[in-house]
Amino acid sequence: MPTENEWPQTPPSLSAFCRTKLPGIISSINPIRLMQTLRDIVAHDRWNSFDQFHQTSQTLTSAYTRAGAETERYTIPTGGLRGNGKWIIPEALDVRTATLDLLHPTPRRIADFQQCPWHIIQWSAATPKEGLTAQLVVIDSETELSALRPGALSGKLVLTRLNVWTNRTRFCAAGAAGVLSDQPIADCPDAVAWTKFGWGGLDLWDAASPLVGFSISASQGDELRQLSRDYEKIILHAHIDAQRYAGAHDVISGLIPGQSDQEIWAIAHSSEPGALDNASGGAACVEIATALSALITSGQLPRPKRTIRLVHAYECYGFFHYLEYAKRLQPPLAGVCIDTIGARPDLCAQQLSWHSTVPESATFVDDVGAAILSAALTSSPIYNLKRKPFLSTEDTLVGDPKYGFPCPWLTNHPFPGYHSSADTIDRVDEKGLSLCTAAMAAYLYYLANIDTPEALQLAAGGNNANVDQLKRFAWSGDHATVSIAFEKLKQQTTPPQPPLAPTDSRAARIPLRRLPLAPTTENVWPHIKTKLGNQLPKWTLYRADGHRSIQEIADAASTHLGRDIDLITAIDHFEALAELGYIDLLNPADFLDQHTLTAQLTALGLRPGMDVMVHSSMSKIGPISGGPNTVINSLLAVLGPTGTLLAPSFNHFEAKVFNPLTTPTTNGAIADTLWRRPDALRSLHPSHSVAAIGPRAAEYLADHLTNGVWSANSPIGRLVHGDGYILSIGVGHDRTTAYHIAEISLNAPCLDQVASTDKIVDPNGTIRPVPALAWRESDCPIPPEKIGITLDERNLQHHGKVGNANATLAKAIDIWTIRREHLANQCQSCPIKPLPRPPSS
Repeated sequence: MPTENEWPQTPPSLSAFCRTKLPGIISSINPIRLMQTLRDIVAHDRWNSFDQFHQTSQTLTSAYTRAGAETERYTIPTGGLRGNGKWIIPEALDVRTATLDLLHPTPRRIADFQQCPWHIIQWSAATPKEGLTAQLVVIDSETELSALRPGALSGKLVLTRLNVWTNRTRFCAAGAAGVLSDQPIADCPDAVAWTKFGWGGLDLWDAASPLVGFSISASQGDELRQLSRDYEKIILHAHIDAQRYAGAHDVISGLIPGQSDQEIWAIAHSSEPGALDNASGGAACVEIATALSALITSGQLPRPKRTIRLVHAYECYGFFHYLEYAKRLQPPLAGVCIDTIGARPDLCAQQLSWHSTVPESATFVDDVGAAILSAALTSSPIYNLKRKPFLSTEDTLVGDPKYGFPCPWLTNHPFPGYHSSADTIDRVDEKGLSLCTAAMAAYLYYLANIDTPEALQLAAGGNNANVDQLKRFAWSGDHATVSIAFEKLKQQTTPPQPPLAPTDSRAARIPLRRLPLAPTTENVWPHIKTKLGNQLPKWTLYRADGHRSIQEIADAASTHLGRDIDLITAIDHFEALAELGYIDLLNPADFLDQHTLTAQLTALGLRPGMDVMVHSSMSKIGPISGGPNTVINSLLAVLGPTGTLLAPSFNHFEAKVFNPLTTPTTNGAIADTLWRRPDALRSLHPSHSVAAIGPRAAEYLADHLTNGVWSANSPIGRLVHGDGYILSIGVGHDRTTAYHIAEISLNAPCLDQVASTDKIVDPNGTIRPVPALAWRESDCPIPPEKIGITLDERNLQHHGKVGNANATLAKAIDIWTIRREHLANQCQSCPIKPLPRPPSS
């Protein structure tokens, strides 16, 4: 990654964008409107209470509606499985009132939630209805706290500058009724720190130890300490009216619709009480939607190829859940975290930081953002831009290269008053916030609208992760030509030297990821938290790609961090991740190679010159050196230069617009890898495209759209009637698409090949509507699983193993014939009808 003073050469398309489009985007930002949105968000989020967070959701929804953007609300219930490392908020918390009064020696009010919402410690317990009257005790050192006997603080309120999050259970064990935290805020002695007993709730292992908690300013704490020296007893009365319950928190999205279902994201925190941290990011996102929507509606900008999604959520808990569980065909292609922007220049030393995305992720986003920010600051040099290395704000872990998207972070952090009541609107600079907003609008729009030539420019001179990710931005062009162009940009890497034999054989195991993102230690049991430790950053998990051993990952992390990682610590870390289910730990001896797979496929009956369609489950096969590509290479090696390999590359109606260059398949890892290869061809069909490699690939795939999805002249129909074979690896004949050819041949009344309308992207980049399949309204009463039984009864299929998976090989025409026999007497009388889908918007 370039240092903060090292700037790569800007690609021509990006330079042209900065000259021609960026000025118009900058001028479209309305500072007055932007600041009003900031005030509207602060008005509710400042209360740090779930009922108010829902009001912020309504504020954002209304703002996006006024902006002319689409809005989505995704609700996440509180609670969840405990102990699995997932990011959950166990309970919602509404705070109505909270007061702290000095009763003796001189009665006066010390804290009032209604006057300053920061006064209550987040996740505080409520007091009895009548409140809590208690003596004040001052404890400011670990030594004092450690020396206390159980119950020594029984019924007392403790004033402390110790970390109340990490020491809460120790205060509970000593019997304290509550704590008063007066953490100092640098340069702001009268500010009240935003203090928490936990991030998203109380830690799993001690959540049954509630504690009343108030936060007061350092100057207030000093006054109380002086009183405690002057008087024998200090008596306080605390009253908190708060309700904890099974509730929900929201993810609000503002959408600038694109021409496809690919998405570019900006994430901004909501449900946090500060103006800079974090209402500034939320206000910027609303203004981005307002400005870009107006420019698109007026024709000054074309509608982007990809949708821009502006996501507001509870930090980590909302973003992670939404990314993992909200249904979508593919992960976002790129994005940005907009967090704490627009600070007054005097508060941030005029510095604007652009932090890189997660190590292991595609880094082209770092350069794109830096170039646009630099161009924007040239016209209005409010800040000095500094490129910084990746710094986890936890939510920027959405840069997960396997399940997430490249995600840099724009920020003016740190600033005086951070995470305190001093973080008010007067710390926001109108011009600074407007400039950051404009730059991020331009960054998002540029990425949302780039075509194949721009993606190739960005990929040139980059790393292989850049090439692979930018290939997903291809929009126009021929599949083979585009694939080869990107493949040529890949760097020829030198095979790594075999690592030294690890001193501990456990370090030779190879971690393979099974779950997205990284776990939180807040929701694991103590023994797991101890093993996870803090020596290895969370993003180290992202290197568990099924190719590198624990030893290799630890060595790479040591190099990146500039410090040695203890091997035993690394082993413990990955064993803990395995216990949580985030990875499998595989022994190198268990990995299959191409030689073994080739022998198994030959034993199953595959022969040179065959034309074969494969349906497969990678997870059933087991670990393979080289992954899905090794399976494909093994199949091609057996079929030889005269055989042709086909695979489904269906999206099963999931794609809003089908682009043969980029639309993924839902048929598993092997099929998705096959169509992406530069030696593969892919048919043009909006929902049931087929991919093929081999001398007859073009012949099989020709005119798929014209001939119909499953006609006799469709790719699979030609295989059926051309002496082809069906290979099933780890799946049954319910996944064998050849039986649909039989149904169409019988004019099955439940299927209509042209009754729906979908959209495709032609090679010239034009989107057009096409006739498409209308699927049956309910399941066929004759289950396709019967096909396998009949094939076995007639001795028409071979059985064998491919890795750990059960596999079968049968002639496609036999599957076709048997399905026709099964349906012959029932198909025409069946009441099930096709269900045409409405045209996509």
